[in-house]
Amino acid sequence: MNPKTRLWVGLTLLIIILINYALIGFPLLSKSNSLQGKAKTILIKQAKSTGIFNNSDDEYLLDIFRKEKSTIDTKMTVLNAVAATLAFVAVSWTLFGLIFKRK
Repeated sequence: MNPKTRLWVGLTLLIIILINYALIGFPLLSKSNSLQGKAKTILIKQAKSTGIFNNSDDEYLLDIFRKEKSTIDTKMTVLNAVAATLAFVAVSWTLFGLIFKRK
């Protein structure tokens, strides 16, 4: 495979990784931030009320938010690891093809 082909294949793989990250990672990040905001709102409401942490509905919601955030964080970690690995492979493969050309 000639260097120009390796370059195009490597750049195409990197673009695909970026598009997948944009389609999967950014919605997960916004959902995570939304859940964190909802949890903070409930905690502030509980702190301002007279009976701190007496409302079982709020505790139930907080528990659900924590579990969902944990799930989202796990998915983001896997996505980051896969994206970093694939990017490393694509970049090293492309650079190897450009540096060590066949003559």
